[in-house]
Amino acid sequence: MGDERQDWFLNQIFRHRAALHRYLRKFTSGAEDVEDLVQETYVRMYALRDFREIESPRALLFRIAHNTAVERARRQTAQSTDSVGDFESLSVYSTEAPADEQIDARRRFELFCAAVDRLPPLCRRVFVLRKVYRLSHDEIAEVLGVSHSTIEKHVAKGLLRCRDYLRETGLMDVRDANNRSAPPRVRDGGQSE
Repeated sequence: MGDERQDWFLNQIFRHRAALHRYLRKFTSGAEDVEDLVQETYVRMYALRDFREIESPRALLFRIAHNTAVERARRQTAQSTDSVGDFESLSVYSTEAPADEQIDARRRFELFCAAVDRLPPLCRRVFVLRKVYRLSHDEIAEVLGVSHSTIEKHVAKGLLRCRDYLRETGLMDVRDANNRSAPPRVRDGGQSE
């Protein structure tokens, strides 16, 4: 049976070697690559179990060669994207902040949320409506049924308690708080205090 397979291979497959080379040159850049593809195609053809039942050995040979070339191209494409050594040379820019800044911002936000959660219920509601949702004093007074002076007191109390909590957690030290100048307070008459 081994002789029968060899005869079949030489008479039906190997005789198309020149045409196979020409065909595979379309898919590769170098002679070595073509020869590699030819050899791999031959191995696949020779390994076929039912070689006697193949109606068109030449057509099957070229189909296997084509599939082999496509598989190799896919592997090379995958390898080239997997082994990028120097990302700096790609000049890829992101509009997002670097990961360490994002992590730090997330940590600061979580600590601020924890500080707000620690406020007394009414103070927390007033503080969130004013500082997070940016509602006016009139809108807050309407929603909660409290006076303007109560709103101002709770907002100030919320700011102080949040600042103190952030200092306790180490997010904000005393120097940072003292170096920030508070915006001037405006009286009802429009003058700065």
